[in-house]
Amino acid sequence: MTRSFWLPTVVVLALATLTGCSAGVGDAPSGTTKPDTPAASAPPSATPTPEASGTDASADATALPTSCESIYSPAYLDMLRAAPGIALNPEWTATPGQATLGSTEPALFDVLKSKERLDCFWVSPAGASGMGLATSISLSTSDEQAVLLADMTAAGFTCTPQSAGTRCEIDRTDENASWGETHFIGGGLWIATSYVDFAPNGYTDDIVTTLLPG
Repeated sequence: MTRSFWLPTVVVLALATLTGCSAGVGDAPSGTTKPDTPAASAPPSATPTPEASGTDASADATALPTSCESIYSPAYLDMLRAAPGIALNPEWTATPGQATLGSTEPALFDVLKSKERLDCFWVSPAGASGMGLATSISLSTSDEQAVLLADMTAAGFTCTPQSAGTRCEIDRTDENASWGETHFIGGGLWIATSYVDFAPNGYTDDIVTTLLPG
């Protein structure tokens, strides 16, 4: 994975193939930069392929969230809105050529772009700035989840059980920026988040708790 998914040359391809509930994406300032508990990447041979876990099928989600605001707890949504210099889905992010998804790993991106989803972006209201956070939420069957987890393990993600499913993470840093992805798979949902220099602490945890309580 590279940080280039925020750049128009890659983003145009993503936007051209979007289906479902797409809202757009852009970039966010570094007002809050503590990673969402990112785990160090590990080579595929060092990380066993996890098994998808979760609740009974009867308890799995059967519909996407109705809005980006609804995926967060009220207190966490207020915290995100209070972060300086960012906004949720500002108008410019709907412009063709400015959107991407919650993953840039090739195997995951190809699956995600074909699905009906809700895409949520915390970005600069003024336009692209080289930083941002994108979350894509889609429904996912248990069979698909097992394949996704295998793909994440092969890509070097670290996967651990969490709540009603499995959490997979990868984080990368160079002299210019930090970027990575956090995924939750379980309860009938795939919650995919990619970030560049903007990863609020507890972000994925709050979404999982809100959408899959108990």
